[in-house]
Amino acid sequence: MTKKRNILMEIFSFIFFAFFFLLLSSNPTYAAERQKVFLQVSPSTQQLGGLQPGETREGSFKVQNIGSGPFDFKVYASAYEVKDENYDPVFNGSKDRLKIANWFTFSQDKGHLESDTEVTINYVIKVPQDAPGGGQYGAIMVETEKDKNSNSNIQAISRVGMIIYSHVNGQINNCTKILENKLPTFLFNPPIFGETRAENCGNVDAELKISLKVYPFFSKEEIYSNEEKPTTVNTLPNTKRYHKEAWTNSPSIGIFNVEQTIKYGSETKTERKMIIICPVWLIILIILFILSVIFWLVARNRERKKLNPTGIKYV
Repeated sequence: MTKKRNILMEIFSFIFFAFFFLLLSSNPTYAAERQKVFLQVSPSTQQLGGLQPGETREGSFKVQNIGSGPFDFKVYASAYEVKDENYDPVFNGSKDRLKIANWFTFSQDKGHLESDTEVTINYVIKVPQDAPGGGQYGAIMVETEKDKNSNSNIQAISRVGMIIYSHVNGQINNCTKILENKLPTFLFNPPIFGETRAENCGNVDAELKISLKVYPFFSKEEIYSNEEKPTTVNTLPNTKRYHKEAWTNSPSIGIFNVEQTIKYGSETKTERKMIIICPVWLIILIILFILSVIFWLVARNRERKKLNPTGIKYV
């Protein structure tokens, strides 16, 4: 009996030290040096709305150097479209809805920025009289140029863009569909998230709005909600888009009631589900605990049989 008790104590000790080690373990963090070349454009997107054939539209944006070293840059316009449901950007193409890249002129197409400085660049869009009705999508690209004073044969080029959403007034077709509103049931790791798939079947872009609300399992008091400021993503004509909405500060363990609401065009869909977050290490500890209890019960039963082999109960 003493030997079996020692084995049982060893199992419980292993569970305790495994749990203690997992609680103390953490990922080291390292301080990053400031990047020498760090190009930024502000804003990152502009929604121009409706354009009239023959109209002239003006706008502006900022080119910023938030790095530690100077650089030269150039400015140009590009077509903008996407591929796949993850919306990987593609900055080329010749479709009718990508013609806007040819309608731009800039106050300057080259420049130089020292560290921690910025410049405002103006642009003019001249819409042709025969421009087709429907969406027009492009990007204003800013790209660093090679350092002429550098002796290196290999130089990294940075490029960022400001996405332009617009449409030419005319024959407009608004068509949107919510294809999927999905919540998981079980997660090994945070964050809590919801998945969305939507289709734009029209000829103009449309906004997709997603809100997520989280409640403790035994309470109706919200612990997270972005309902007042829902996540808004744009969808382009004749595309399907996938979006993952997450609560980044989700706890690592717990049971929650989660609600995700999608608004797209005239359609609204809400999904509600209970979500359990249980990390792998906790599952392992629970299994070890259950096995140790089973082992203890079996050992106890065998010991009783040894003490009373006949199985007769005495009163």
